Amino acid sequence: AQRAERLLRVQEALNSLDPIDREMLALRHFEQLGRADAAQVLGISPEAGAKRYFRALKRLKDILSTMPGGWEGP
Repeated sequence: AQRAERLLRVQEALNSLDPIDREMLALRHFEQLGRADAAQVLGISPEAGAKRYFRALKRLKDILSTMPGGWEGP
């Protein structure tokens, strides 16, 4: 039950991100692309891709930390 609740919170947090941030996280984590490949898919430079990735992770963490129940890592 806790796992399902955690997954729901993560999905809600992901849905609240900008689409390009969501896509960057999906490419890096689910498609397992590297920084340069993910940036290429998004049509941005590798440097911009790296910045976007780290900012997206921070935004996701910030959103999760403000949600009811907070975020308990794995």
